[in-house]
Amino acid sequence: MPQIFHQFARLILLSLFGFSIGLSQSPPLSAAEAAIPASVLDTLKKQKLSIDDLGIWIQAVDSNKPLLAHLPDDVFNPASVMKLVTSIVALDVLGSNYQWPTRVYADAMPVNGVIHGNLYIKGAGDPWFRSEDLWDLIRQLHDLGVQQITGKLILDNSYFDPGPADPSEFDDHPERVYNALPQALLLDNRATRVLIAPPDQTGKGAMVKAWPPNQNLTVHNEVKLNKGACVGKNNQPAIAVLNSDTNTPTLNITGTISTECQPDQYYLVAGNANDAFYSAFTHLFAAQGGKIDGVWSEGIVPKNAVYLVQHNSENLTQYLYLQNKWSNNLMARQIFLTIGAELEGAPGTLLKSKTAIDGWLKRQGFNWPGFDIENGSGLSRKDRISPREMGQLLRYAWDSPTMPELMASLPIAGIDGTMRKRLRGEAARGMIHLKTGTLRDVRAGAGYILTESGRRYVVVILQNEPNVQNGGGSRVQDALLDWLYTNG
Repeated sequence: MPQIFHQFARLILLSLFGFSIGLSQSPPLSAAEAAIPASVLDTLKKQKLSIDDLGIWIQAVDSNKPLLAHLPDDVFNPASVMKLVTSIVALDVLGSNYQWPTRVYADAMPVNGVIHGNLYIKGAGDPWFRSEDLWDLIRQLHDLGVQQITGKLILDNSYFDPGPADPSEFDDHPERVYNALPQALLLDNRATRVLIAPPDQTGKGAMVKAWPPNQNLTVHNEVKLNKGACVGKNNQPAIAVLNSDTNTPTLNITGTISTECQPDQYYLVAGNANDAFYSAFTHLFAAQGGKIDGVWSEGIVPKNAVYLVQHNSENLTQYLYLQNKWSNNLMARQIFLTIGAELEGAPGTLLKSKTAIDGWLKRQGFNWPGFDIENGSGLSRKDRISPREMGQLLRYAWDSPTMPELMASLPIAGIDGTMRKRLRGEAARGMIHLKTGTLRDVRAGAGYILTESGRRYVVVILQNEPNVQNGGGSRVQDALLDWLYTNG
């Protein structure tokens, strides 16, 4: 018996000793780590990302307490997730059916088809005024019998005063459409559309056309044609924009395309927005038999001007769909300035919009000491919000009568928008509506998830860490979303 006892005791000691060695090799989890799902911790480790740079807020829409909160009161840069603030406030104060009118005036009514004097076009900040909308205005003028304008085209941008800004300030790429600056009267999101197609009329080179056909825009077409399949080096045109934010921009178009390639379109910012508007107007007006004798200038519609016609935009709900699905910065900036103009009085300014949103937050009972919003789009290094604050806002929006409009605007995992390529092969595909955000050193996501149990949750994930935008951040988000779908 004693020998058996000693052998048994020895086994117990060895097992305890071995167990203690195992613990010494794996340090105990911190309180913060213990709250994070193991799959998320594992993904953080694999991606070499820190748990200390990750903010999380998860809360069922029918609960007053979070399921999971990590660094809930630390403030983060949310990148384009800040568009949710702009969207929710806009739906509440402007209304889901809000529209932007673009009105046309003249010094006098037309006589025998001639307007003797100037024509005025007054913008109201339409976030998505397109060439076809301008065509509609010109068609209405044609229906009034207008064939000639003896004066100038006066463009009235006075509804907004966004202040001086440099489109190259954020990342030194003023030609990229996400850096386009707001203005009360804009055409085609301030973008120049470049069509590249093989071959041109001579059959010797690629065809290149820019719209609007700006007379101050110089285009150098040096695209070479190759034979063979339209892949790889046979489909690599390159567009360099010189002086993109001046009145005399230049497009240098190089590279190669195959004769088998289909026509393709590229969008960039090139030149003065008023130049582009005037060029498009004169081109479309001439296409309907009209003529304008003068050039354009910027000004304000006189009080004694005669109203002629107007174009009403699509409503806010439709615009939020475009803004949030594809994270359109300029649309968000236009809507942000509209909030300021409507609540604080025209002209809309960045300060008025910030004041209006701060006031709205206070009226809802939100006390957000660390919150800061610069231009409404999230394209900012100054924006700040905490996971709890964003969670509170989404929880508020869920109970709002405009919740369906907001939900419909959010990208759906594995289906569309900026979430179309994520979680495509997972069970959570189609169950997550998430606004995404990406900047250098920023990765963020916020929205709603319908879990396997049939319960709906608000989910906020904010990450600020060097290089987190390079794939690792989205993998951490997806790991958390997968876990929540199964366990929520």
